[in-house]
Amino acid sequence: MFSFVSWNLIGSVASVTKEQGINIVLNIFFGASVNAARGIAYQVLNALNGFVNNFQLAMNPQIVKSYAAGEKEAMFQLVYKGSKFSYLMLLLFSILIETPFILNLWLEEVPQYTTIFLRLVLITALIDSLSGTLITSMHASGRVRNYQLIVGTISLLTLPVAYIFLKNGYPPYSAMIVGVVIAFICHFARLVLLGKIIGFPISSFLLQVTF
Repeated sequence: MFSFVSWNLIGSVASVTKEQGINIVLNIFFGASVNAARGIAYQVLNALNGFVNNFQLAMNPQIVKSYAAGEKEAMFQLVYKGSKFSYLMLLLFSILIETPFILNLWLEEVPQYTTIFLRLVLITALIDSLSGTLITSMHASGRVRNYQLIVGTISLLTLPVAYIFLKNGYPPYSAMIVGVVIAFICHFARLVLLGKIIGFPISSFLLQVTF
């Protein structure tokens, strides 16, 4: 149990370090106004993610129960459905938000880059929504060391890569584009790791969910 908690703690620290590191880097190159724009984007995202997280929270016990009972096929089907419905829910909310209109309705003065930040954050969240039930499957197996080390390391690459782009004069939203690419890589890394650890059917997931 201690080992499980310790490795999960490493993953959480990596996630927080990445997010706060990006804030620091943006502040170094562009100042507080850009950080404010990013903060607004994440406020909107957190509100939308609440619906998706509640849905996934309801599915997680069934996924864990199926794995514990050795009913892997049933677990896989739950993972497929959870990923698809999580993505579709977030996609629906994202489409319903006509970003400039909502932001102008909410704020008297919209900071520069807020709209593009929000759109890029939503794209990242859509990619991550496909992985929610995958992460639950990994936790159900209890074998999280390699997962946390590999995915955590890939996630942390967002920080140095974003710094390099900003250092070379790219606009602030380039850091968010890096985040989108890294989220995509992390998603496939999770699939590969699940395939090796619990025999997760990667090709079936790609056909039934991702594509």
